[in-house]
Amino acid sequence: MRAPTFRSELLIGIFRRRRIVTMADMKTALGTAVDMTVFRKLRELQYCSSYSHRGKFYTLETVAQFDERDLWSYRGVHFSRFGSLIDTAEQFVTRSDRGFLASELATELQVQTKEPLLKLVTTRRLAREEIAGQYVYCAAEASKRKEQLLHRRAYGTAEALPFTRGPLAETSDDTKAAIILFLSTLDERQRRLYAGLESLRLGHGGDSRLAELTGLDVHTIAKGRAELLQRDVQLDRVRRPGAGRHRFEKKRQR
Repeated sequence: MRAPTFRSELLIGIFRRRRIVTMADMKTALGTAVDMTVFRKLRELQYCSSYSHRGKFYTLETVAQFDERDLWSYRGVHFSRFGSLIDTAEQFVTRSDRGFLASELATELQVQTKEPLLKLVTTRRLAREEIAGQYVYCAAEASKRKEQLLHRRAYGTAEALPFTRGPLAETSDDTKAAIILFLSTLDERQRRLYAGLESLRLGHGGDSRLAELTGLDVHTIAKGRAELLQRDVQLDRVRRPGAGRHRFEKKRQR
């Protein structure tokens, strides 16, 4: 007696109709009661399982519509190009500018993340540091972790300032005009540092966004941001020694 033949096209059909399916759905479509039979057919396709719902749901990469964060959600079920929740959490933390609090990552991924983050720290795939009474999860690699913590501390300082509570992109025209007026009252160094602080708070692309709003040169903003991160701020000068125009003496009449 010949063994039954299971066609992967049957799985493709059900994925196209439903977009996400369970193991039970796939076994019904193939006409089998064996999980391994389904997995053998899945291996012929590019598929991924959900990082939510304990990996209960499956989809095809050709069906999923991943966003710029490499995430896709459908009917409350969440998928990631990185695979499982623990792998996704590791990638998000490692790639971030300032690490993540567990609550921040839970908001980003729309699932609870405390348990996978603790496992990642235990296995040394991530590290964590306590800042202002909260644990910040950051990259395991030392230089990346140091950079993330510098950004995190700068971000925390900016959040505490009354004039930087709302992202610039969300402020009204009147508020933007007030910011520009405020900048006009500052000297060169103060403008540079203020813009650098806002850029740090805004994260990726902050230099360009601040330059567009304030009219400051993007390199000036980047310099202010670098000075804050490196704690390289001279309190008694506007410019560094030797900067600015050189003095010149009038030639004496002979």
